[in-house]
Amino acid sequence: MPELLIFGGTGTLGGAIKDRFTQEGWNLTCGTRSVKDNCDFEVPLNSQKIPDLIKGKEFDAVVFAQGANINDSVQNHERDELERLFSANVTFISDQLKILMGWDVIKRGGRVTILSSIWEVLTRQEKMAYSVTKAAVGGLVRSMAVDLGAAKGILVNGILPGIVDTPMSRGLLKPEQIDAVQNGTPTGKLLVPADIGNTVYLLSCELNTAISGQSILVDNGFSIARKI
Repeated sequence: MPELLIFGGTGTLGGAIKDRFTQEGWNLTCGTRSVKDNCDFEVPLNSQKIPDLIKGKEFDAVVFAQGANINDSVQNHERDELERLFSANVTFISDQLKILMGWDVIKRGGRVTILSSIWEVLTRQEKMAYSVTKAAVGGLVRSMAVDLGAAKGILVNGILPGIVDTPMSRGLLKPEQIDAVQNGTPTGKLLVPADIGNTVYLLSCELNTAISGQSILVDNGFSIARKI
């Protein structure tokens, strides 16, 4: 039975990812900011450690679905908040993967998938810190694809969801912004969490034999077309 290690498995998207892998019969090991909802260990977003319970395991796939998000702008932002987001969205991933590779717990030919955001390649007003950190995730994906691919044949990719219909999205975006995205999408609909779970599974399972170093938009075509 294949093994998945997921960081950030208690949020809406993390939960959808867990559900998809569970449906396919995978064994899951889950880390989150605080132990709850059947996750196995606590790992704060500023942590540089992983519990010893990971040692001795062999994972077919690792998924990073953790992160932090705020609204701010160039004119109105706090350096501490920018650094906090960078730590949560970028440094956390590189720190954990350094440990995982040192412990040799990712199988040769395994897969690493990182949940990023459409704001890695696009932006909007009042999204400065989040856009900056997600752009850095793209660089991290490409660097890891080269380094981990050479070390153990590991495939590394990023998923860039568009606006997903979640409580977080509706809390950060105004209703008119939600409507504008929906009306500007060719399919005329927002993503749902299961769309992200399906895509992460596709890149993390044995069906992915050659995709690596890619930041893949999952947005119903929003980023490439606008309804007029």
